[in-house]
Amino acid sequence: MHVYLGEKNKAEKEKRKETELSGVARTIFGKQRYCTYVDLCEQIQSVLDVKERTAKSYIRFMRDREIIRKDADNSGYFIIGHING
Repeated sequence: MHVYLGEKNKAEKEKRKETELSGVARTIFGKQRYCTYVDLCEQIQSVLDVKERTAKSYIRFMRDREIIRKDADNSGYFIIGHING
C-alpha cells in the first residue's frame, strides 16, 4: 500500500540533485585531477548507472552550478570547481 505525501518543490529537487552530483564529482576527481568530457561522461554513467544522455545532462548541470569547470590551461579537460559542503 502506498501513501501519498505530496510532491517536493522544484528548489528541493534541485538542491538534492546538486548535493548528489557534488558527491559524484568528489569521487571522480578524488582519483584524478583532470578529466576529459568523454571520460567524465563514462564515469558518471558508471557511478550513477545512467544512460549517456542523462550523464551529459548532469555534466551540463554541474558546469552551470560550477561544481566542475574547464581547466584554464587546457580547455580539453575538466577540473573540480566550487563545491558547497
